[in-house]
Amino acid sequence: MDETTAHHSHLEEIALVIEADETFENDPERDGKLTRRRLARERVLQVLYARSMSGKDLDELYAEFIANDELLDEPAKDFVAKLLRHFSTHEVHINDVIKLRLEKWDFSRVALIDKILLEIGIAEFLYFPEIPPKATINELIEIAKDFSTDESGKFINGILHRAKDELANAGELKKEGRGLIDHTI
Repeated sequence: MDETTAHHSHLEEIALVIEADETFENDPERDGKLTRRRLARERVLQVLYARSMSGKDLDELYAEFIANDELLDEPAKDFVAKLLRHFSTHEVHINDVIKLRLEKWDFSRVALIDKILLEIGIAEFLYFPEIPPKATINELIEIAKDFSTDESGKFINGILHRAKDELANAGELKKEGRGLIDHTI
């Protein structure tokens, strides 16, 4: 192996290490234009991604990413905390709901960001009766477009629509108030 090839190989190893430890960079200008709920969902994605990469506790990550985030107001921070709490408490059930909807696809092979977005979606379906399912799906598709692959939006849309319909048919999708609205406003 010549010196140039060895150098490139070493840089590739470093890049892999950096990717495994990095978190999303926040852009205050972009983030300031998002709705509070959209920004909150993106912050939940960050926290769950950081947890997967670092193994840190969700409370520690909340303190690191959310507690002092000046772009999130108190209702948005409360939403993040509630979503993380439901995820933490019901992670096994949430992932079981997803696994049942994956046809011919191994759950461990789902891209990490797509998996997290699916987890957020199922948590909102099951534990946030005030959020319309279609609002959840539309938001997560948009987040997937920004943070994942070109095909992720279609994948997430398909899995979440199937889960929504099957949970509703099983009587597990309990929506009330605005959550009953079957379209986005």
